[in-house]
Amino acid sequence: MEIICYSCGRGENPENTILGIRHCQNINPDWRIEMDVQITADNHLVLFHDYSTKRTTDEDKLINELNLKEVKTLNAGYNFEFEGNYLYRLKPIKVPELLEVFTNFPKAKLLLDIHTNNLKVINVLINLIETEFNNGDFVIVSEYDIIIKELKKKKPNWIFGASANEAKKMLYSSFLYLDSLFPVKSDILMLPKKYNNINVLSRRVMNHTKKRNIPIWAWMYEGEYVKTVESKNEIEAFEKMGIKGVFVEYPQKILNEIT
Repeated sequence: MEIICYSCGRGENPENTILGIRHCQNINPDWRIEMDVQITADNHLVLFHDYSTKRTTDEDKLINELNLKEVKTLNAGYNFEFEGNYLYRLKPIKVPELLEVFTNFPKAKLLLDIHTNNLKVINVLINLIETEFNNGDFVIVSEYDIIIKELKKKKPNWIFGASANEAKKMLYSSFLYLDSLFPVKSDILMLPKKYNNINVLSRRVMNHTKKRNIPIWAWMYEGEYVKTVESKNEIEAFEKMGIKGVFVEYPQKILNEIT
């Protein structure tokens, strides 16, 4: 089973940071690391989840309106709280470029979640991977159909997770017993066990993916917040269902439980 460190293990370190990546690598270099990718105003790829910088930093700006130099002034760990303390308000952490990840962690297994619908990201990402991470282990995913569609056109042999729209079509068609009309064309499905009050990983969905040999990587819940897998028991329950990968945000906690 794949263990995927969600947002670079955001429960134990600031999300989308070199510090978080190094922590995940030190725990187990075979675990995959999920990170979010945005593009700056001057076309550099950086690790960042939201369009707005407000939730994680001490500034309220739009990441795609900043150039790289301006992004580097942000404190990526400003709002990270651990046991009631804000550890990085006096020890700022910079927002990393994706280039830094490729340079510092050439053997890491990565899940690159493209969080922008700006089509400029397509060629920038391809060029960066081909020049700096061409032999690396990576999977590409995005909620934006257009991003996955355009990347697949140019790089059909890369490994892709299903976009949000593709996953929804499969789920809805499965509920209506019309799943043969909407086969998943991507390599991996990434789904929550529950979405609000809907049981996503139904027997019908599991049978659909099993017949087509499509692995599912899962987390526990998505709605107003995301709940990842947090215990050995949850991992074992997913294994029994046939799930092939799980997202965790407390990698050290998970390691302590399974060893």
